[in-house]
Amino acid sequence: MKTKLLTLTLIASLGLVGCGSDDDDNNATLDIIETAQSDGRFETLVAAVTTADLVSTLQSEGPFTVFAPTDDAFTAYLTENDVTANELLASESLADILTYHVYTSQVLSSAAISVAQSNDNQIEMVNGDNLALSLTGDDLYVNLSKVIVADVTTSNGVIHAIDKVLTPPAASALSDTDSNIAELVTTLAGADSAEFTVLLEALVAADLAGALAGDGPFTVFAPTDAAFVALLEEQGLTKQALLASNDLSNILLQHVISGVAIDSVAAFAANGADVQTLNSAEEVTVEINEGALTIEGSTVVITDVQTSNGVIHVIDSVIFETDTVQ
Repeated sequence: MKTKLLTLTLIASLGLVGCGSDDDDNNATLDIIETAQSDGRFETLVAAVTTADLVSTLQSEGPFTVFAPTDDAFTAYLTENDVTANELLASESLADILTYHVYTSQVLSSAAISVAQSNDNQIEMVNGDNLALSLTGDDLYVNLSKVIVADVTTSNGVIHAIDKVLTPPAASALSDTDSNIAELVTTLAGADSAEFTVLLEALVAADLAGALAGDGPFTVFAPTDAAFVALLEEQGLTKQALLASNDLSNILLQHVISGVAIDSVAAFAANGADVQTLNSAEEVTVEINEGALTIEGSTVVITDVQTSNGVIHVIDSVIFETDTVQ
């Protein structure tokens, strides 16, 4: 796998203005809204843009780049978030969601791919939030959404159809910026819907809780209790044997990145990168596959749990084997 340097700072804007915008052969006569209306795959998007009073904006001179979720993408979004189409259209966040799909310049796929292959692969969208462009094989991703139809040119920009609705980045409801990582794990381990009881026991057994209470910043990929149960079954171990293992500290340390709090968009931007962990002998590979973010094969199920000294991303399996640093 090609290793890409992980950019550890957020890129506010990439200066994409002009990339792919000089399209002398573009004879399109329909604007972005008219093109979407005539296509037949974007009925929900058109209804949402109309409800949010963004039609006149997307019919203005532009140029714009629109990453357009298909009707199937919206159907999946409604199911995943347990909302109806009417509830989505009535949501106070509708305009924010829609403008997160719009960039204020025309960017054709060739320019987007060039940015995705660079280290500065985050762009600022109309709503003010960053979005990551990356590649998995030959597929262009915007965050976790795959571009399935590229370069639908219009009279005032370009549309790229995507297979998932983009969600503006936001702190998880589990966040507590008054607590450090060790304190929040302790709190969540004692909650009614506890997910981190084994993780807390492991941190205490390995004498690492104090380290995660330090200044940081840290990024922690936190396995759930179910993830530890699965590991014990796979390895034929008891919990007591795992907690007493000489390898426990190194296993836990390869779930931690020190010196930076990597939010979800920065993680999406790192697609394809091998990232050094606190276990000096181990790296983890960040990948996006089929709309999911994985860390060394473990799927991230909750992102952006913010704390006073870093960020936690919850994963569904323990990172047990990694890429050893040569």
